[in-house]
Order: sequence, then C-alpha cells, then structure tokens
Amino acid sequence: MYRDFLTNKWVLGGVGFLIVLSVACVWWYQHDIAPHRKAADDAEKLLRQSQIAKKISDTDSETEQAADGSVERTTLTTEKPINLTTDGEIEDTPSGETSTNLTEQVQAKDSTQEVRVSPHGFGPYPKVPEDYPLTVEWERNPDNPDRTHELLSRVFVKLWTEGEKNFYGGSTHRGKIYPHYNDAVYVNWDEHRDANGKIVRRIGHIKSGTHVKFTRADLYNPPPGLRVLDLESSGIDPYQYLNLDKK
Repeated sequence: MYRDFLTNKWVLGGVGFLIVLSVACVWWYQHDIAPHRKAADDAEKLLRQSQIAKKISDTDSETEQAADGSVERTTLTTEKPINLTTDGEIEDTPSGETSTNLTEQVQAKDSTQEVRVSPHGFGPYPKVPEDYPLTVEWERNPDNPDRTHELLSRVFVKLWTEGEKNFYGGSTHRGKIYPHYNDAVYVNWDEHRDANGKIVRRIGHIKSGTHVKFTRADLYNPPPGLRVLDLESSGIDPYQYLNLDKK
C-alpha cells in the first residue's frame, strides 16, 4: 500500500511541485531583499565613517586648542638689557650716603602690564614716559626694589615729566635727593675765624657726578659753565616732593 502511494505519479508530481515552489520562494526572497540588505550595509558603513570622522575632528580641535593655549602662555616680550653702575662722588668727609648713576638707555614700557604697587608703602608705581632714558628701580629689580633707589627713581620720573630733563642720575645726602648735572656741583660751606678774627668760608662737603670737571679753587671762583649750588637748600625732600607719608 505504501509502495503504491510512493510510486503514484500524482504524489510524486505534488512533491516535485512543492520542491520547485520552495526553491522559487527562496530565490525570490533572496532577490527581493538584496537591495534592502545592500542599503542597510551602506548605511551602516556611512554611520561608521561619520563616527570616525567625528572622532578625528574632535581630536584635531582639542589639539588646536591646546596649541593655541600654549602660544598664549609663551608670548615673548623683548627688553633691552640695562646695567646699573655706581656713580663716584668728590667729597671731603664720609657721610654714609647712597649714590646711584642710572644708565642712559631707553627701557621698553609695556602698557598692558597690571598695575604694580610698591612694597614700601609708596602706592602704585608712576607711569614712566616713553622718552625717559633711565632705568627705574622697579624695572631693574622688580622682585625686591631698594627703598632709597625707588625714591630716587620716583623723583627723577616726576622731574622728567615736569620738563626737567638735563640730569643723568643722582644721589642722596641726609635724606635728600640731588640730581646730577654736567655743569653743577653741590657744596656745603662752613664758616671759621682766621687768626685775625675774620670770618671766612671753607668747603665742608662736595657732591657732584663724575661728569663734572673742576678744582677746589673753581668752587670759590666758579668759571663760566660751572654752577656751584648750595648743598643744604638745593636738595629735594622726596616725601614732600612726591606727597608721600614718611613712615
């Protein structure tokens, strides 16, 4: 019975038809979804490429920002080297003075600097004129400016701003400041009685810069081109001149 059933042509034909139909369905399915599968693969590839490009872009942006920050932090400024020398004086008696001669070079001024304040209680540093030819103490020694030298610089900057521009440095004597000129000598005179009882003047103290050439006789009878100034009345009181409180 089973043999007849299996050898029946209708049964065999039906089985063959089902096989052909199954193969046709599989082929049709593969052919029909191939474009969709290809589109899905392309979309996935594009998505991966976009993600990779975004990562590269972010990395470049971070690198560029880091480079920009490095440039801003390493901006260079150019300054002229300035040297400070000690100025010699001609004097008869030691007085424990402070003397300084500032070099005649123009220091570049940076107008973008923050306002700096004196560590000695003198307030903000004054603005230095562009044509000022000397080196101020807070630029020469910014970390630890000397108190007396800072007062010298402040007085000289104010003198220059007010039009007094024929000095080349200066020194101190008993708390006062004396600008050095090419044609001036500061003299302190003492009065004495000679053997005849006559009052005569004698040179007690001399102050000048090294640029001034003179003899002791010239101080009694100054030649043309030499100014003999009174030491006591010619000095500048820095606290009074700068309106500073003396502590």
